[in-house]
Amino acid sequence: MKKRIVVFFLACITLWSVQAKGAQAPSVKEADYVLKIGVGITAGLCSAPFFIAKEKGYYEEEGLLYEEIKHDSGQAPQLLTTGQIDVTNNLLATLIQPLANGLDVKIPLGLHTGCIKVLVQPDSDIKTPADLKGKRIGTSSMNASGTVITQRYLAELGIGVSADNLEVEWLIYPATELPLALERDQVDAIAINDPTAWIIENEGKARVIINSATDDYLKDEFCCVIVASTQLFEKYPETLAKFTRAIQKAAWYVQENQEETARLMDEKKYVAGDPQVNAEILKTYSYRASVGEAETAISRNTRDLQRIKLVDSSVNVDTLTKNTFVALPGVPDSLYP
Repeated sequence: MKKRIVVFFLACITLWSVQAKGAQAPSVKEADYVLKIGVGITAGLCSAPFFIAKEKGYYEEEGLLYEEIKHDSGQAPQLLTTGQIDVTNNLLATLIQPLANGLDVKIPLGLHTGCIKVLVQPDSDIKTPADLKGKRIGTSSMNASGTVITQRYLAELGIGVSADNLEVEWLIYPATELPLALERDQVDAIAINDPTAWIIENEGKARVIINSATDDYLKDEFCCVIVASTQLFEKYPETLAKFTRAIQKAAWYVQENQEETARLMDEKKYVAGDPQVNAEILKTYSYRASVGEAETAISRNTRDLQRIKLVDSSVNVDTLTKNTFVALPGVPDSLYP
């Protein structure tokens, strides 16, 4: 009798074990994994390589299975860490503080330079960036990329931008209202992204005082990067490598074909605006997508933000860079010589 009870008990354990294993969803083979590509709802020219990779078949060329997921760009870090998207593009300046506070994502590629400007009125007495000392600067938020880049630039000039030595005044407006705030003299300057910056400048309504695409301090630094979830990097590294290579090919295409890129994005309704204007804006960026330059940009941004006390002094810059940047096997540093 005892022997029968033991046998029955062991059989139950075996059955439970089999059922438990069956209840666990098997891991998807990497070749079958469908990559979740995040694309901003209000995507701009910074996302051009994403659209080109799709239209020119670079994703398929790399053997990727994928789906596009529209999202609010401001929610990208949360969506990446919760697995709702796997990859997206983002302005690096807005990521540094979250990274210093523990955000766990990976950056495998610098996408392009340019896209941030500080503008003043055409007849303003502000002639150089140094003249911004003591002035009112409008921005959309204190974590906006335009704000962070302006803070870094002014600090390099010796102008106080930290809370204990603030030599400029920041005023917050909705992004769409910044040009009007400048026009009405509510601010002396505005930190703003393209294409709005390019448009109002070329309409003669503003003058550029800082341009991240051309100023020596910023022109060679990648402002936009590819960001991937750590889960994707750890479970499906070859998928991430394929995506990164596809974006490199697409970035090369954008760099060599700005007018065709702008025409295609207008035709497919990816980006609003005049395609001729968008083509001219694209010509001011450098889409020489680079792996190594992403690492440089992470380190440089973090050191600058630490200097102006937006990142705590206890943060080890080298460790943060090492934990965030990844160089993927099979991905060239750049397609440019």
